[in-house]
Amino acid sequence: MTKRDTTREWEHLFREKGEELEVEELARMLDEYTVEFPPEHVIQNTIENCVVHVPRYASESSKLKRMFHTLSLQVEYVSKWFWLFSLLLFVSGYVATVFDSISPYKTVLVLSPMPFILGVLEILRSTDSGMAEMELASKMSLPQIMMARFVLIGSYNVVLNAIISFGLYWTFGIDLWKVLLFWVVPFTWISSIMLFLASRFRGRRLVPIAVSVWGALVIGILSNPKTLPYLLSLNDTLFVLFGVVGFALLWMQSIQLRNRAERGIFVEIAD
Repeated sequence: MTKRDTTREWEHLFREKGEELEVEELARMLDEYTVEFPPEHVIQNTIENCVVHVPRYASESSKLKRMFHTLSLQVEYVSKWFWLFSLLLFVSGYVATVFDSISPYKTVLVLSPMPFILGVLEILRSTDSGMAEMELASKMSLPQIMMARFVLIGSYNVVLNAIISFGLYWTFGIDLWKVLLFWVVPFTWISSIMLFLASRFRGRRLVPIAVSVWGALVIGILSNPKTLPYLLSLNDTLFVLFGVVGFALLWMQSIQLRNRAERGIFVEIAD
């Protein structure tokens, strides 16, 4: 029985009987319409012919090129408002510190995690906008996109904090090591907490709440005149320890973020 004859028989039966077509008769027709399985040597020859077209493992240099290419693409897709607003936030903090005699340590403590908190909106934009399914199936997958944006936003946060730290050091002659420790600890801890919450809530809901909570926490801490001198009196080793733990937590949360994206869990969150 040829495929054309089978198609005609299907059309004839459905035209005459419609929904009354019996299951047994349908099964008989399917049994008669068979496809021969190719011999073993044909399968093996096909595999051997395809193997030569499989890409080889990329070298380290090509992996780096691909990584930088991915990052450069994501720079264009991260909203311009994020880059500009984060920069203006730090410039305003530096200007306020210089002209309003605000303690430099207070400035870096308040500003240190802000770009990353705002950047969660960019990291989770795919899931918030309902595009996660499409990006899971694209050449540059959703985990790659999220991790590239995570690296970009985290690096931008570090650069801004480093710039304002050196700027305040040159302006006021403060302890550079201490001011660096002052922003590393809140940056790593708040960023890891944000990634933990980001895997369970939408970014557009999470960011306003996080900004409000962080603002209230900072106001509560700095409104007490004894808090800042107490923090400055702490041993640097304690700050280093908290910073190392913060980096470890941030790394763990970034790995979990990638794993959840690979399993498609973010798609469920966005639905």
